[in-house]
Amino acid sequence: MVVSNHIISGKTKFIAHIGFPTHSFTAPKILNPCFKLLNKDLIVVPMGCRKKDLNNLIKGLKKLDNFFGALITMPHKEEIVSLLQKKKKIVKLTNTCNILKTDNKNNLIGDMTDIRGFENSIKALDLDIKNKNILLVGAGGIGTSLSHYFLTEGVKKVRIHDVNKEKSEQLCEKIKNKYPKFNFKIWNYNKNNFNFLINASPARMNNEYSVHQKIIKNSKVVVDFVLSNKETKLLELAKKNNSKIISGYEILINQIPFMLKFFGFKKISKLELDKIKNQHIL
Repeated sequence: MVVSNHIISGKTKFIAHIGFPTHSFTAPKILNPCFKLLNKDLIVVPMGCRKKDLNNLIKGLKKLDNFFGALITMPHKEEIVSLLQKKKKIVKLTNTCNILKTDNKNNLIGDMTDIRGFENSIKALDLDIKNKNILLVGAGGIGTSLSHYFLTEGVKKVRIHDVNKEKSEQLCEKIKNKYPKFNFKIWNYNKNNFNFLINASPARMNNEYSVHQKIIKNSKVVVDFVLSNKETKLLELAKKNNSKIISGYEILINQIPFMLKFFGFKKISKLELDKIKNQHIL
C-alpha cells in the first residue's frame, strides 16, 4: 500500500488522528510529507471516533505494537486529559490536550501545541496580546486552552461566546473560580472595540457567522481556528475591513515544529516546510 509515495510495510508505525467528523482533517497532508522528508517509516492515519468510544479506542491503540502516538482534535481535547498518565505543563494549566505519545512503560504523555501555533502566528505579524481586549467565540477545547493562556500573558479583558450558552457559562464559571480577578465574562452582544476577535469554534461548518459580522468592523485582528488553506468567510470579511488576519491553517503550520519535537524528531527548515505547504493544497 502507498500513501503520499510512502510504502507501507509491516514495520511502518502510525500516528492516529482522532476526532469526529474526519472530513475537515488537514494535519495528515502536512505531517506525512514531513515524515517522508525526515526518512521516518511513519504515517498519520485519520480515525473518526465519537465521544462515547474514545476510552475504548485509546485502550485498543495502546495494545498495538506499531502505535506511535496520536493527534487529538474536536470533540476530544478535554476528554482525553483524564486518560493521560503524564501531562506537560500546558496540559495541566489548560486541562486540554491535542497531541500524545507513549513512553517506554506504555504511559500516555500529553501536550498542547495549538497554543504554540497561535503564539508563533501572532509573533509572525509582530502582534502582542498583552493588555488587549479579546472576544473569544467557542468554549470547547481550543477556547478553554486559550482562556487559561490569556491569563498567563496579561490579557486585559476577555468576552466569551458560544452558540451553546451552557458551555459559555461553564467555562466562565471555571475561569472565575480559578482566577477571580481576571476580567472574563460572557459576551452581552455589545459592539465595543476588540483588539482580537478569535473564532475557536467549528462555526464554518454550520455557516454560523452572524455573531462575528456584528462586531468585525471593530476588531483590529481576526483569528479563525477553522482549518483551511483557503480564507473562510470570516477572514474574507475581516480582510475587507482591513483587519489583520490569522487562519487555522497558519496556526497548524506554525505548530508543526513543536509537534515534531514532541515526537522526538529534528526540526524541518522553514524553507522545507514552506515547500510542503505549497505542494499540499488542502
